[in-house]
Amino acid sequence: MKIEDLARPGLMAFGVAGLAATALLGFAAGVALSRDPEALRRAAQRMAREAARGLEQATLLAAQAREQVGDLWAEAREHAVAEVDAADFERSAARTASVKRTPRPRKAAAKRATQQSST
Repeated sequence: MKIEDLARPGLMAFGVAGLAATALLGFAAGVALSRDPEALRRAAQRMAREAARGLEQATLLAAQAREQVGDLWAEAREHAVAEVDAADFERSAARTASVKRTPRPRKAAAKRATQQSST
């Protein structure tokens, strides 16, 4: 006998199995609820508590991630500002070194006046 010769279960068989499983679960839930009417309320409260706890943990993780990203951004900004300041300082120092020292006009005029008055 080959595996191809076996009949495949049809869609109807899956539907009947699903219906039977649903009926069995419904019956079990009905029996449990009839024995303890407060079980549904307790289960709902427990699920609500767990959902609230999960939401609180997710909020906390999001806040920590936001804080970490903010710290990284501030650090990157500090480095960028330091690099720009260093480049400005180097440019200023190079410009100052390249400019020749010329005497100021007032000092030059005062020197000439003192030289002329002394001669």
